[in-house]
Amino acid sequence: MYNKMEVERMKVAKEFRLAQIRKIYELLIENFRTTITDISEELGITQPTARNRMNEAFDEGYISKPKVRKNSYLPFREHVYFVHCKDPLEQYLKFSKDERIVYHAVMDGFANLWVISKEEIDIEGDVLVSGPRSDYHIAFAPNHSWKTAIKIMKEKIEEFDPDKCKPKGIIQTHLDEIIEWDEKDEILYRYFKYDLRKPITKLAKEYFIGTKKIKDWFKKLPDRCTVYTRYFPEKISNYDSYIFVFETDYEDFIIDLFSELPTSSTFLKVSNKLILYAFVERGSIRNGDIQPISDVSELHIPLLIRSLSEKGIVRNAGHAIVNYHWGKSI
Repeated sequence: MYNKMEVERMKVAKEFRLAQIRKIYELLIENFRTTITDISEELGITQPTARNRMNEAFDEGYISKPKVRKNSYLPFREHVYFVHCKDPLEQYLKFSKDERIVYHAVMDGFANLWVISKEEIDIEGDVLVSGPRSDYHIAFAPNHSWKTAIKIMKEKIEEFDPDKCKPKGIIQTHLDEIIEWDEKDEILYRYFKYDLRKPITKLAKEYFIGTKKIKDWFKKLPDRCTVYTRYFPEKISNYDSYIFVFETDYEDFIIDLFSELPTSSTFLKVSNKLILYAFVERGSIRNGDIQPISDVSELHIPLLIRSLSEKGIVRNAGHAIVNYHWGKSI
C-alpha cells in the first residue's frame, strides 16, 4: 500500500507526464515530422526521454501517429454509404475481400453499415446516405476537460443567432478538379498513409525514390491531402467511437461547436449531410456497462442535439456507435 505522500507524488508525476504528451501533440500539429531534438528542447528533457515519451504517447493511445488522406479531387474520388441491411456481418466479410473498398465498419444505430469505396457500388439494404465525400476536416483538440467542453457547447447553443452565423467554408470539396499525381506520388502516399513519421531511407532502397522527390511530395502535401494527428487525453481505449449525421443550414456552427470536444473530431460532407466522427466519453451517451444512465443530465450529447433541434439549428440528426471496422492500405 502507498502512503498519502507517495500517492500525491505519483499523481503529480502523472500530471507532468500528461502535460508533456499534450505538448508533443501540439508540436506534431505544427510539424508532423518534428525531430526528437526539437521535442527535447521544447520540453526541457533529454533526447532519450523525449523519444520514450513520444513512443508512450503513440503506444498507449494518447496521440495517433500523424496520418494522411487524399482530398476529394476527381482522381481521388471516394463514395460513402451509410446503410441499414439485414446482415451487416455478411456484407462486412464480403467487402473485406473487395479491393474497391477503402474502409468499412459495422455499427449500431441509425445505420448498421458504413462503407467508403473507390467506385460507386451496389449495396444490399436501405441506403440512408450516399454520395462522393468532401475533404476531411479534423479539429484541433482543445486542452480542456469534457465537463468544460459541454459547458461551452451549451452556452454556444443558447447564444446562437442565425443572423450572426456567417459561412466560413471550413469543409472544402474538389470533386470536379484534376490534380497532378504520378506513380511515385501514389507509392509515397501508401507508404506514409498511416504514419507520416516513417523513415525515408527505405524508399530509396526499395522504391528508388530520391530525396528531392520526397521533399517535393511533402511540400505539396497540404494542397493535395489532409494531414492530421488525433489526441485523446484519457487514451483512445476510454472512448466510444460514434458517427453523427446532421441535416443543417449551419454546418460551420456545428463544426465549431463539436470542435470543443477534448478528443479530435473528424468532419466531412456526403450529399447534403454533415458527418461527424467523434470519440465520445462513455458517460455522455451510455455508461461503460452499456446500461441505461440513471441520471438524464448525464446524457450530454443527446441533450445537446435535442437543443440544436429545438432551436432549428439542425433539421434532422442520427447517430450510431462503431462496433468494428477495417481500413485497407490502398
